[in-house]
Amino acid sequence: MTGFQLFQHAVLRVFRNLDEALAVSGLIWIAILIVQVLAFDSIDMSAVEQGGMPVISGTGMFLMLLSNVMMAVGSCWVAVEWHRYVLEGRRPTSAFPRWSGSRVWAYFGISILIGLLIGIFVAILAGVLLSLFGAALAATLGGLFLLVVIGLPAVYAFFRIAPVLPAAALARKMKFAEAWEATKPHSGTIMQAAVLSILALMLVQLPSIVLGEGIVALIYELVAGWAVLMVNVSLLSSIYELAERGPIDD
Repeated sequence: MTGFQLFQHAVLRVFRNLDEALAVSGLIWIAILIVQVLAFDSIDMSAVEQGGMPVISGTGMFLMLLSNVMMAVGSCWVAVEWHRYVLEGRRPTSAFPRWSGSRVWAYFGISILIGLLIGIFVAILAGVLLSLFGAALAATLGGLFLLVVIGLPAVYAFFRIAPVLPAAALARKMKFAEAWEATKPHSGTIMQAAVLSILALMLVQLPSIVLGEGIVALIYELVAGWAVLMVNVSLLSSIYELAERGPIDD
């Protein structure tokens, strides 16, 4: 199985089951969108035109904090329900996803731990590369250096240990070492999928450059963010299936 087939399978799984995807995520994402819009509306941007900083009220700060918390917990909630749907066949029974508290919090905790591990990995890798090639070369290459030389290995490492997340959604304990070993036979496929996921994210972000700042740009980012979340969660499910059951047929 190639990385393209793996990535394609993850994308098609979302859009071929769009009703279920919206059932496990739609209302949660709408709630996040509303809070994000309210937080954006509470920011006074008039000072920016004169070279100053935007003014954020106390209410605005609270809404921004609330939106970040909702985004973090809501994303884990959506991820757990989607993993359970595609891996267990647990179909949504209403327009609002069921709350599986222990699984969501376990998923949330593991996500934070993975984030810390990947952050340490990136910091060490960046330090080694800068010591070998120097800051001048890194500055010359700029974003390309960060994306290819640092970003790609980080995404690859994340995908190699990613099966621990679907396992948590299924209430199954899996160690990072187990996930790494289980994905080892498919390392080439996962590397290809990592490249494709980075390229896809870059394409999705291009309209944001054109739209600039404003409410339209914010809404686009949230809608695009939903698609990115669902495809990435679907990709984690597909990697879990590949590691546990071998090549995916459908």
